[in-house]
Amino acid sequence: MTTALAATGGGSVLLAWLEFVLIRQQLAVGLWVIAMAVVAIWLVSSDAGKPAAVGTSLGAAAVVTQVAWLVTGFHALWVLCLTAAIALGFFLLASAWAGRSVSSSGRAGTRRAVAVVPAGFAAASAVVVSALVITTAASPAPLIRSLHALGQSNSFESDAPTRTTVVDGARVTTDVEYGSALPNSFLDIYIADNDASISRPTYVSVHGGGWIVGDKADGAPSTDSGGASWAGPMLDAGYNVVSLNYAFAPQYRFPTQTTQLGQAMRFLDTNADRYGLDMSRVVLAGTSAGGHIVGNYAIVQTNPDYARALGVEPNLDRNALKAIVFESAALDVGRAGTPQSPSPSNGFFFDIAARSYLDTTDTALLAQANVTDNATADFPPSFISDGNTGTFPDQAAELSAKLNRVGVANRLNLYSKNEARLDHGFMAVSSQWTDDYNRLRIEFLRDFV
Repeated sequence: MTTALAATGGGSVLLAWLEFVLIRQQLAVGLWVIAMAVVAIWLVSSDAGKPAAVGTSLGAAAVVTQVAWLVTGFHALWVLCLTAAIALGFFLLASAWAGRSVSSSGRAGTRRAVAVVPAGFAAASAVVVSALVITTAASPAPLIRSLHALGQSNSFESDAPTRTTVVDGARVTTDVEYGSALPNSFLDIYIADNDASISRPTYVSVHGGGWIVGDKADGAPSTDSGGASWAGPMLDAGYNVVSLNYAFAPQYRFPTQTTQLGQAMRFLDTNADRYGLDMSRVVLAGTSAGGHIVGNYAIVQTNPDYARALGVEPNLDRNALKAIVFESAALDVGRAGTPQSPSPSNGFFFDIAARSYLDTTDTALLAQANVTDNATADFPPSFISDGNTGTFPDQAAELSAKLNRVGVANRLNLYSKNEARLDHGFMAVSSQWTDDYNRLRIEFLRDFV
């Protein structure tokens, strides 16, 4: 009985942890949680020596809340079922330890004393992990704020003063402040061939990072090296490049980043002559979370009803917005935690990020934030690309199909797993597939810019 209680208790806690992490497999794991709770109820009911009422109550709570969560998808029920399953597990483990203590004596008691320290450490660690699981399930904000305290965060101060240098033959002006109302309002400007006298289209890049991390130096990378090299293909193709930062969630949530991109575009338009930019020919590009931001911004510029509903003013001439580039874009935030070709780590991170960015329990808000569903026939021509593992090729294909239906020029660039295994944001890694991606992207833009 002691062994059965310990195994069932440990299993209940581990399954709750797994349900928290394995976003895509929550149904399967949830069914195992229910089965474990049923076994737990039977165990405590059959052993008169245990406080059966407590165990059966916790088991029943785990079963009822788990079933309700799986049926309704109501977020609060998920938090409750995780809490009930973890509490049940600790109750069973405590019961097993108490039973072990009663049955031990003499030399076994000495062995028990030696086991107290590692058992206590394991129990304390399990309590800490469980507390983190429950609090993060309820809200990821404390976890994200802790991460921000250790690294990238919201700030009204730039990392360095504005300076201009020449890198790889391009003039690079870094940490230009484009606004003061929101944090991280800084951008970098790359002028091809260090020659601002030549009129070139402007390629504006918005970085990824799940709306909670990331930096403009990452941009929409084309290689995994630093300096101006990530922008190299676009500079070589005859573009000037701008890469910008934006405020991080959860302190600033959707649609703040859309509004902030508008502030950056207004600044660039006002200061075009100062920096040698042609803002009459603009391409917007976004990677991952940045893809959602530029897509949402493009809808605001092209769908007046949507702009009014969102409360964001259009501020870019539609004729100036020549095209959009989507790189592994999260177009439907509600499905961010379920990438194709499941990657547990990506799914977990994307889910945490999406819940930080907006209230994913609000179906009306999710519908409003859906780029694909809100795109119209006035949406700009779009180049849409993604990898095939732990990312969103299904969402990329859905956007392409929608644009085809409404008559918007687009190109869907996906690669089969038979060709190569390409991860989320594969464009950040030097490879033949990145080279092919760059060639096709530039070819597509040539027809519209």
